[in-house]
Amino acid sequence: MEDIDLSKAQEIGRDYAAQIKSLDADGKFTRMLADNNFIDNEYGKIYELEKTSGYNRLKIGADKNQTDLLLRLCENIAPPYFILYVLVVSRQGHEQGRYQSPLIETINEVQSFLSEYKTFFETDGRHHIWLGTPDNSGLMIYDQHNVIYCYGELEKQISYLQKAGFQEKAFDFPAPHAHRYNEKNDKFEEQILQHWDWEVFPLADDDTYQS
Repeated sequence: MEDIDLSKAQEIGRDYAAQIKSLDADGKFTRMLADNNFIDNEYGKIYELEKTSGYNRLKIGADKNQTDLLLRLCENIAPPYFILYVLVVSRQGHEQGRYQSPLIETINEVQSFLSEYKTFFETDGRHHIWLGTPDNSGLMIYDQHNVIYCYGELEKQISYLQKAGFQEKAFDFPAPHAHRYNEKNDKFEEQILQHWDWEVFPLADDDTYQS
């Protein structure tokens, strides 16, 4: 096995910390260029249908208004809903874990929640947000890599995406990449954990994947 060059990794880390202050403050996910400079990653408006032996899902990349897109996709599945707030990095010393909401009866309640924390979700990489149904008829995951995974009602979801100007295109996360945890968003971490009487579960292994 090839030895890991820790000194090089530390150098890149220092470069990233310095550069991140000059990048777009609203970005949450960055990629590294060949010269070790970091820039905010952009997907455009694309989607990919991923097929496996167990399920099919959509992987969707959008550069802005991801919570609005999440709500539009949610409208294609029937209530009631639940939200799972998955905190993978805390800047405030809170317990990392899966925070499950009480049952949500209407799409208006979902809209209210997404609108309240829109800035937090779209400008910070410390979390994933799941929005699903108790009967497993539909599930959307807004991932810290700034993509949305969609399970269930895929024909309806693809139809909406195409009408909204999304193009079908295979894509992957850039490598190397990094996530931004913005200090200005710390207040939202405090607020969101007080929003409901969450039921807390440990993180799953795939909550902290590095791809």
